[in-house]
Amino acid sequence: MDLCRKRFYSVSFADQDLSGLKMTNSLYFRCDFDRANMSETDCTGSEFTGSSFRQTNCYRTNFTNAKLGNTIFEPKDLMGATFTMTCQTFDGARVSALWIFGMFMFIAMMKPTGTTEPIIENLKAMIGAERYIKLRGLFQKRDI
Repeated sequence: MDLCRKRFYSVSFADQDLSGLKMTNSLYFRCDFDRANMSETDCTGSEFTGSSFRQTNCYRTNFTNAKLGNTIFEPKDLMGATFTMTCQTFDGARVSALWIFGMFMFIAMMKPTGTTEPIIENLKAMIGAERYIKLRGLFQKRDI
């Protein structure tokens, strides 16, 4: 199936196996990817405006230079996914709490330089001690 350099409007890809496909440089406007398997799919340069990703498997999905603005982004798996962080990457996206906390966890693994502020400690407090411990355990079990 060739999904490169095409335009799709309100197409349902729900429950489909899209794993390993090339879906590059395409427009997916208000498309449904709910429960689809997009593991190891290459979505480089594609735009997903208004699309939904509920319970989608996005394990190692390549979203390099992709736009996920105004999407419902609630994947069941997002480990190993690649993103280019620009304003259009997630502008207006509704992201599940799990993956917002997941992104916080990645930040919590860093060590800030040039400041004495307790940035990471404050972040861990915001996540909550119990949730932080559970998420840390979950992330340590994953092999990316």
